[in-house]
Amino acid sequence: KIEQPKAIMEVLEVCNITPSTSPPTHFSLPLTFSDLVQFISPPTERILFYSLPANDLLRFDSILQTLKHSLSLTLSHFLPLAGNLVWPHHSQDPFILYNPGDSVSLTIAKTDADFDHLLSNHVRKAKESHFLVPQLPTSDTIAPPMSLQITLFPKSGFSIGIITSHVVVDGKTSTMFLKSWASICSTLNCTNNNLPTLPPELTPFFDRTAAKDPNGLERLYVKHYGAFVRQPKILVLTPKRVISDDVVHATFELTRIDIEKLRRKVATNSTSTRHLTTFVLTYALISTCIVKAERIEPKSKIALFFAVDMRPRMGALGGLNYFGNGVIGLGEFLEAKELEEENGMAMVANKISDRIMEMEKSVKENKVVEMVEEILGRWGREMPISKMIVAGGSPRFGVYEIDFGWGNSKKVEMVSINPNGSFSMTESRSGNGGVEVGVILPKDVMNVFSSLFYEEVKE
Repeated sequence: KIEQPKAIMEVLEVCNITPSTSPPTHFSLPLTFSDLVQFISPPTERILFYSLPANDLLRFDSILQTLKHSLSLTLSHFLPLAGNLVWPHHSQDPFILYNPGDSVSLTIAKTDADFDHLLSNHVRKAKESHFLVPQLPTSDTIAPPMSLQITLFPKSGFSIGIITSHVVVDGKTSTMFLKSWASICSTLNCTNNNLPTLPPELTPFFDRTAAKDPNGLERLYVKHYGAFVRQPKILVLTPKRVISDDVVHATFELTRIDIEKLRRKVATNSTSTRHLTTFVLTYALISTCIVKAERIEPKSKIALFFAVDMRPRMGALGGLNYFGNGVIGLGEFLEAKELEEENGMAMVANKISDRIMEMEKSVKENKVVEMVEEILGRWGREMPISKMIVAGGSPRFGVYEIDFGWGNSKKVEMVSINPNGSFSMTESRSGNGGVEVGVILPKDVMNVFSSLFYEEVKE
């Protein structure tokens, strides 16, 4: 069942939330090589759904004020998110700038949309939830890093839609911000009147001198992506994706038992010890199902792309709380027929595992530049690429732990995944140690994908 009456949304307010406290002068951050490469990435969009009991729905105005106040308090710890990405004429490079008085746009709305329908895992039109995420305006010289939207479902609960510029933050940082906001909001909900503070694990690290580039990574990225990031004083940011009406969204879940079955299956097709994590196994399963469902021409080149968080691997980033983009992209290039073979999933899992182990070795041997140069070189040599399959999010983010004081989120949806082969990953909302996968595909392809997915899992 896909068709639903078109939802009506009423915008109640558009306000600007300023940090509760800020330094008397401006606060700026330079962009690093990891940020520059994200100029070609569209903004990241997520929706978090929360249910409320009837008595809380009746006092939603009070809840809204708590959300606003806690957001203001949180922004005082995340000043760059209240600032702007700018490129003044006098500056050689763009950078992030917060000036006193800068703010984040917050839209307040209500809708008659079917809350339970949007929370379900079943197939529905992908565009049905897009109205729950605000726009992120931009110009040639200035662009806000983030916009937010809180939407009331009068009989059910509310959602928080967040859109962030990938040039400013990656998924780990935006999740840390949401967890910080939730932590402060929960503290305000308590009867004790303690001043809300952030625990060490949620306190962002801004020192960019730790992310300096002594080995020339920026030079490599600029050489490879120069046409995108070196336009003269113009912020050429990639816009939001436009999704057609024939594209559908569905959520698929792998339990811990399912993942163990996949691990055993892959292990029997491995000649050596591999690092078969939940991420690796899920990526291998979903990518092979996508290629098979789309019936891609056998000799077509497929790029399997995924991001690896370098925070725990590179001391130069200053730790797990580094604010910004702390990821490096890894990839594997295969012909479609290789993924369609009987043991295609095991082959992909082994290939990805090998790439990750090679990356770990390069970091330990201080050969990150050589590794990145090899990756970028392969991109050039492997062109043209017929399809790129990209994984967004991570089961390690813990997005279902984000509790603003009224319980954990009932569903988290990544809206910004590409219907041409991308998918999202989160931990399972059931807390069973599994993983949820969000997939967007044309309707006819999704039907085939679904059959292949469940067939592979039940074996």
